[in-house]
Amino acid sequence: MQPKQIDLVLLMCPGWGYMQPPVGISYLKSSLAASGVRTICLDLSRELYNDFDEKKYWDLNFPEHFIVPALFYRDILPRLGDQIQKWAQRIIGMRPKAVGMSLFVSSINMSILLAKQIKKLSPNMVIIGGGAEVTKIKNRVMRNKYNLEGLSDETRELFNNFDVLVDGEGEEALPEILEAVDSNKTFKHINGVLYYSGKVCITCERTLLKNLDAVPPPDFSDFNLNDYEMKRLPIVTSRGCVNKCTFCAESPLWRTYRYLSAEKVVADIKHIVKRYGVNFFEIVDSTLNGNIDRLEKICELIIASKIPLRWSAKATLNKGMTKTLLKKMAQAGCLSLSYGVESGSPRVLKDMRKNIDLSCAVNILKDTKEAGIEGNCFFMIGYPTEKEEDFQLTLDFINNNAALINQFDHVTGCHIEEGSYLGLNCDKYGIEFKEDGWYCQDNTPAIRKDRLRRFRDQARKVHKHYVCEVQQ
Repeated sequence: MQPKQIDLVLLMCPGWGYMQPPVGISYLKSSLAASGVRTICLDLSRELYNDFDEKKYWDLNFPEHFIVPALFYRDILPRLGDQIQKWAQRIIGMRPKAVGMSLFVSSINMSILLAKQIKKLSPNMVIIGGGAEVTKIKNRVMRNKYNLEGLSDETRELFNNFDVLVDGEGEEALPEILEAVDSNKTFKHINGVLYYSGKVCITCERTLLKNLDAVPPPDFSDFNLNDYEMKRLPIVTSRGCVNKCTFCAESPLWRTYRYLSAEKVVADIKHIVKRYGVNFFEIVDSTLNGNIDRLEKICELIIASKIPLRWSAKATLNKGMTKTLLKKMAQAGCLSLSYGVESGSPRVLKDMRKNIDLSCAVNILKDTKEAGIEGNCFFMIGYPTEKEEDFQLTLDFINNNAALINQFDHVTGCHIEEGSYLGLNCDKYGIEFKEDGWYCQDNTPAIRKDRLRRFRDQARKVHKHYVCEVQQ
């Protein structure tokens, strides 16, 4: 019997995490199956990590060697040998109708090279790109009046080698694209896509999925789960974020905050436990507690199910995180929560639009610890309006609350993220970009580097059990 033809190969290219299977294409696989689309997922990031001679480049706290083209071509590409050609031959050998790649800032360089090689060996292969970078690319193109001239080499190479880019959610767009491929039609009637036809064409914005409960649980069946160091599986229970932080492009990207019902979350968890025998999860939402009532109900349903779960998540420091709720979360299996504190300066927090009261934050960290949950923290150093006295308040915060902070999940220098409020209002902050980074009145790359070093040194003094690494 002839095997059924594969409609779509979904790829996660390096550099991406290697500790867990990629969650985005796992959700797409299950959704596409419900639409009758036959899909295979490949985690090329993990595959390359297994054979890569320099593991240090895979610490995605320091992703510059995958992101910055000069570093990528100097340090990564020479070590690949004929790997890209082998991947391309393997993918073409599956004889799919199309190939889809998730495009992130850390994977885009490798994705372009692989797409180019696939096109070289199979010029008629349809290559689709999706992910967070597409929205940024769309905005660049619109600012450039839909022309490729004047845009970066990276952006031009994308349109030279990708047939169509999906802006936003792919659950409905991908079946429509494959139908157009089957019918030999153009993509102009498909909402939420970009493609090149003499100039860049951008179709009408696609409506967001109205009912996330209709999205099936992720399908990890194409991955060898024993190959991953982290023995917990990623799941998503919401899309978007309730916060409007000025340094983050999450809210503009997703447009609104949506979530699965508590019943659907627990049903998905039960499905994964039964299918894969895994009861340890990382909830990868931007924030789990965007709706406190839903979070409490999730915990109650988990407790009632009597399934011995363990899980971690990110949460905002809001007043809804009461002692009672935190104890209920611990009873439901929560082991750790990561909070975005970002700064110890009330003035900087106000400028960031973090909507955090630091005394409330300390109480939540205290209650988290007393509930038996590890409280981890994110910090951002060098916000454009951060002065030396603001930074000193941050050092005072981690020193005074050392007993409450389990570890620092991410400590980063402030990046001017494209699409964020900061990125769209550089003139307001006097931000100027130079070869070594961005400058403004109160911040320079040298100042941020020195503050990151001082933060790390202080963190290591007060948290001897944990080695605090920072990202510049």
